[in-house]
Amino acid sequence: MAELYTPSQVEKLIIELNSRLNCSVNATDYMDKSYSESSLADLLVQRYMDELTGEWTTEKAFAMLQNGLLKMGVKATDIHMDAKLNELIPAKDRRGKIREWSGVCGLELDVLKPNGLLNGLLVFLFFAFIPLGIGMDWFFSGIGMAVCAGGIFLLNKTARNFKTETLGQMAESIAWKLYLGQQKKGVHASGQSIEDQVKQAMQML
Repeated sequence: MAELYTPSQVEKLIIELNSRLNCSVNATDYMDKSYSESSLADLLVQRYMDELTGEWTTEKAFAMLQNGLLKMGVKATDIHMDAKLNELIPAKDRRGKIREWSGVCGLELDVLKPNGLLNGLLVFLFFAFIPLGIGMDWFFSGIGMAVCAGGIFLLNKTARNFKTETLGQMAESIAWKLYLGQQKKGVHASGQSIEDQVKQAMQML
């Protein structure tokens, strides 16, 4: 193994570690110089510890969303906090694009909602059938409630509208959800497991 790790080796190493640890560390942050084996190992162990055990922030979520969009071929100049989601991800095959985005950025993106007017109407009718059943006939009321429930389910399965308007708002919403989940579970990555992954990846170069 070479005495010093070159920028190109560091880039390959970070790409490998991002894949292993499901992170989105930016390789360009470490490509301005060469590193010794020990200094690079210490640096990366600490960075991935921060990524995996640090609290979720809007900036962290945005970085992962940005990394996913870049992998999907979106221009870097089009990716910013104020970017309109309807422009970044056009309506055509939006659900498929969201699934692809979720896969490449490593986040579960539950970011679509059904048509608000139609969904609201079906919800209203569903509850309107309850007093109708009490006062008149539960059979026909039950059919109506079942139809409404099926319509609501179908609308949610085929949802194509974004829950937020901008990429920054999406990142904030995702970060808050993940932060709450992190606090609830209290799960933290093992420092030793991260160190082992870093060493294994370095040995592969």
